Amino acid sequence: MVNYQNIDRLLKERFERALSERIFSGAALGFLFFEQNKVHRLERYFGKISYGSAGNMVNEETVFDLASLTKSLATMPALLHLMVKMDMGWKTTLFDIFGSGIPEDKKQITIEQMVSHSAGFPAHREYFKDLVHYPSQLRKKKLWADILKEKLIYKPGAEHFYSDLDFMLLGYLIEYKSKMSLDRYIEKNIYKPAGLTDKLFFSSSAAKNIKYAKTENDSRSGKPLSGQVHDDNSRAIGGVAGHAGLFGNLQGVLKAGEELLRQCLDQNNAGFYAGVDMHQELLCDKKNRNWKLGFDRPSAIGSSSGHYFSDSTFGHLGFTGTSFWIDPEQQLVLVLLTNRVHPSRRNIKIKKFRPQIHDFMLEWFLEMRQQKTPS
Repeated sequence: MVNYQNIDRLLKERFERALSERIFSGAALGFLFFEQNKVHRLERYFGKISYGSAGNMVNEETVFDLASLTKSLATMPALLHLMVKMDMGWKTTLFDIFGSGIPEDKKQITIEQMVSHSAGFPAHREYFKDLVHYPSQLRKKKLWADILKEKLIYKPGAEHFYSDLDFMLLGYLIEYKSKMSLDRYIEKNIYKPAGLTDKLFFSSSAAKNIKYAKTENDSRSGKPLSGQVHDDNSRAIGGVAGHAGLFGNLQGVLKAGEELLRQCLDQNNAGFYAGVDMHQELLCDKKNRNWKLGFDRPSAIGSSSGHYFSDSTFGHLGFTGTSFWIDPEQQLVLVLLTNRVHPSRRNIKIKKFRPQIHDFMLEWFLEMRQQKTPS
């Protein structure tokens, strides 16, 4: 039996301080670990969905804009499912898929290079500023064309440089090959079998009356975004994109993390990343600090994950203030969901808070494990 009484008191103190410092208006923290064939879960909620929202406290039903967690928890599992179905591999190129319409400098870009952020694209472009002048039904194709026109900043495969453009292309690729919208493909083939359709979703397929944690104030209306994706490029094409657009609650992200952890431990080979040897890809290659299979790794110095995760850890951050880390060696998952961009993205206080709360949780966990270990 795990005693959460002391950790609850200390968590409350830390999150109340964070709320008073306006690091975010609300947050959800999830911690899951395996112990002696048992799964232990801690789910805690703090604050409100927005500043001044009387009564709208963050709870198990609160939905957060997951931002770049979309890459790992939506686009990647959909891509892997499609690769098996369509007989594509890591070395399949843009030319193999789309044919002669691909510019010469991009014809040999592979799926593997896009997944590992080594295709040569810049980190970000503000395509939305131009896209808003086009009819909504034409914007996705216009975005695709604009990305293909981009000048590469290095030769594909020569470096690793995090880029939203890689996953914008992958999202378009999935739709092109499957003849389905990205959100529908993921819902049908990934989330429905896993029982996650009401916990992870794109806003276009969401049910009504959902309580969203509000994000940044919209530049046009002046009102905070609620149920509309924060990422400008994703929002410009309707909120469904390969790099951003996924929404979810704490239970959804935590369950997805558990699914991935089980696959890494060879307890489940038919889940999110079906057809991939997660143990081989993510555990046996501990020195790979790149974005393998769409995941990030803790950096050697100054990582947002803190100081106590093992070398086998993988996860991702979201610009809105979301993150998850999975540590197969210590058999745990840690999820932090916040709306730190509310009311403005200029608020970067979470950069200090996030590693501190990670360290706090891992210190508690390691101390608890040590106390249970016979001397």
